[in-house]
Amino acid sequence: MRELTLKELQAFALDILKDVHQFCEKENIRYSLAYGTLIGALRHKGFIPWDNDIDICMPRPDYERFLKTYKSNHFELAFFGKECKYDSLIAYARVFDNKRTVAQSGHWIAQPAGVWIDIFPLDGVPDDFDEFKKLYNDLHDDWAKIIGKKIQFRRFSHCSGIKEALKLLYHKIRRRNGLGGHKMQKEYNERIARIPFGTARFYSQLAVMDNGPVEHLPVGSYDERILLDFDGAKFYAIKDYDTALRAVYGDYMQLPPEEDRVPHQSFIKFYWKDGVN
Repeated sequence: MRELTLKELQAFALDILKDVHQFCEKENIRYSLAYGTLIGALRHKGFIPWDNDIDICMPRPDYERFLKTYKSNHFELAFFGKECKYDSLIAYARVFDNKRTVAQSGHWIAQPAGVWIDIFPLDGVPDDFDEFKKLYNDLHDDWAKIIGKKIQFRRFSHCSGIKEALKLLYHKIRRRNGLGGHKMQKEYNERIARIPFGTARFYSQLAVMDNGPVEHLPVGSYDERILLDFDGAKFYAIKDYDTALRAVYGDYMQLPPEEDRVPHQSFIKFYWKDGVN
């Protein structure tokens, strides 16, 4: 199999985003570009040149409706739950290509999956920042434990040699091959959705907790959205994008040092499926 170039990977991810955008327009489902994808739209009118993934987010009610109704002739939808045919340990959703590409190792799903985009739910959180911070830190401990449970999806066939295979075997035995991970993920998903988005004054993204307790944002900021240019297409973003991005990145329009200009998913390799290219 031939590894995808960065441009090819970006093109696949963009195709998925276009498909999701068209579906959301048709079904009146709100979404917004998020994180590095949103920075890319603002700073580069497309991908950050060295980036290789796409993130969008949705208020919980829109997200749940998306999970129940999304259909595509080209792409697959994965999320945690018995309603999904794919077995994964994530608190968010991924729409992925499964016809033309495959990841070397997903580490998050039992079945093979190709290039994907991430869709994060947004949930209500306490008004008081100190209460929010306590909730975040409590959830973070559980989130970190679930990360370890994903060992069950690591495959020996992806190991580069006997030394790496023995190391993986050691971790599978030590962590009991992720036993109990599904129960933990179910409880975690229920906890982060406990405060309804529609009745809260503030929201946060709690599905992936690697930014720290900084996303304590007013729900009203989702009332207005705008269209932004992105590699020849237009996609939605919240109008008050500045508040959301500064909370996480500070001066997001400033380019990072050259040594930090690496793909977000640099540890995962994506390939063309055999016979496709």
